[in-house]
Amino acid sequence: MKQRKAVYYGQVELIPSIISDGYVLDDDTAVMSERGTADLLGMDQKTLKAVRGNWPPKTLEAFADKGSAVRGNFVEVVAKNSPHCHREIVVYTTIAIKSLIHTYALAFINDGLRKHQVHIGKRAVALSISLVQTALDIAIKQACGLSTNIQQTAQKNYIDAVKLIKDFGFTCSAPNDIATKKDITQFLKIPQSTLNSFLRKHQNEIQAIQLDSATIRSFGSKASRMNGYQLDDVTKIALGMDSMIGIKLKKQVFGKIGSFANPNTSVEVQWREVLSNVFQGFDLHFNYPIGPYKVDFFVAQLMLVLECNGYCHRYYDETEEKVREKLIIQKYSLVRFHHKINLETLFNGILQAKPGKMIKLYDLEQLGQDMPFNINSLNL
Repeated sequence: MKQRKAVYYGQVELIPSIISDGYVLDDDTAVMSERGTADLLGMDQKTLKAVRGNWPPKTLEAFADKGSAVRGNFVEVVAKNSPHCHREIVVYTTIAIKSLIHTYALAFINDGLRKHQVHIGKRAVALSISLVQTALDIAIKQACGLSTNIQQTAQKNYIDAVKLIKDFGFTCSAPNDIATKKDITQFLKIPQSTLNSFLRKHQNEIQAIQLDSATIRSFGSKASRMNGYQLDDVTKIALGMDSMIGIKLKKQVFGKIGSFANPNTSVEVQWREVLSNVFQGFDLHFNYPIGPYKVDFFVAQLMLVLECNGYCHRYYDETEEKVREKLIIQKYSLVRFHHKINLETLFNGILQAKPGKMIKLYDLEQLGQDMPFNINSLNL
């Protein structure tokens, strides 16, 4: 097959501060460079290279369109204004990029991503929303005879999470936009123990910065040691927690799915294993869609919905939750249980369940927010 040539070059900025190399080939195909595609998706370039040779990965097969392909094509750059002129580079077509965005977004919505992939899924959802709105804006304005700047329109429609937390009133105590734990806990209105627990679970994704004594003194603290966090990491914390502010942020960035599409916690995974054994033969579903919402567990033959709630659920929007519960119990019975209760208590609640009724099986204050969960305590 004849190798294609990249004859036109330009820099694409669909997301503020994320600049990707774009090309048009000699057959009029629009493409992005491999690095540009990785940056657009918030993906490591090595990960994209691995995906290129194995699409879709087994973990994403359920979410990828049948027959879709993600292949990197080698092209010769002849565009004189490109910094890579007279070199061979790998590029991805818009069809391949669309497939990546669609698959990761769908997997994120359905809790199908591994922990290290969740940030890609979030970016993919935000991109999908932004690009759909951009296409509509441009189509309407062009139909009305107005000229449009596609990149400016896309940037306007893309919600920058860092800018968003600032708009919500987040401020940093340390210079150079470095936040302290106190900044984060005050903003999210959560105890420091809750933040510490979250940081321990995500220590591979969120890197603390050890502040020097001069920086600590600069904002009036007398502490001898203190960690700080970049704003990008603060957004990961805010979007990863179901605090009142976190839920509002997710709704801004991801729409309605932001409140109910969350990565699985270890205790939720453990409860999956338990309930899978308990309800063998009863058509048990995880993250089951009911109307515009998703529920943790649905037992089809019993018309039973089970919601595994943890400490963070105290921050849910009460009005939204009541609307959600009302919709569920119109047809199903609903049991909400804390992940630290024993199996006997859960069974007792299930036996009392009936359509039109919601049973709540936890007391957050009595259980204690930091009590460890042990699967052996379920008395199986």
